[in-house]
Amino acid sequence: MEFRILGPVEVEDDGRVLRLRGPRQRALLATLLISANEVLPDDRLFDELWGDEPPASGRTALRVRVSQLRKSLGAVLVTRPPGYMLSVDPDHIDARRFERLVESGRDAVATDP
Repeated sequence: MEFRILGPVEVEDDGRVLRLRGPRQRALLATLLISANEVLPDDRLFDELWGDEPPASGRTALRVRVSQLRKSLGAVLVTRPPGYMLSVDPDHIDARRFERLVESGRDAVATDP
């Protein structure tokens, strides 16, 4: 699975782009990808998705979004108290690959005589 957040938020699996359901699901995925392999508390995810305009359904809305995203992503989206975590290889995230390549380029320039 390849994750793209430099541009439109997308997930590619075996050569096909997975369908993401709406802007909040893309926002949830982007938030989890920015902090990949770290547990993000429910409160933070809730605030990131709804801010000052929380849904009437409260935290249930977050659980629904996570469940929908998990159907697309599978086991990489895990529940870990006090929230959720996206467990992925950092090189499968375009932004992380970019950061690694930039750092590699800087190191090469710094060691070039």
